[in-house]
Amino acid sequence: MRRQLYFLFLVFLLGGCFPVGRDFPTFPIRDIQPNVSTQTQIFAAFGEPVEKGLDTGFETWTYYHYVYTLGGVQNQKRLHVVFNKDGTVRNYSFSSN
Repeated sequence: MRRQLYFLFLVFLLGGCFPVGRDFPTFPIRDIQPNVSTQTQIFAAFGEPVEKGLDTGFETWTYYHYVYTLGGVQNQKRLHVVFNKDGTVRNYSFSSN
């Protein structure tokens, strides 16, 4: 275990970047429509979410991709989607730098 941690640290130090999450396309975000777009459409556009959860009883899917460098976060993007009980998008938020 110690050897693996040392190896990961060495790769990060030499490589200079460490990705977290999974990259996803941003162009389909403009097509998301509350109360119209479905879970099936979101899955087709973005794939399996990195996280699934509940927010006040509504299912949520979160997609994110961060790239850390020795100087901090180089790139970041996050899409959070909340679904109605009928499987349509209730609301969503997207942020990036």
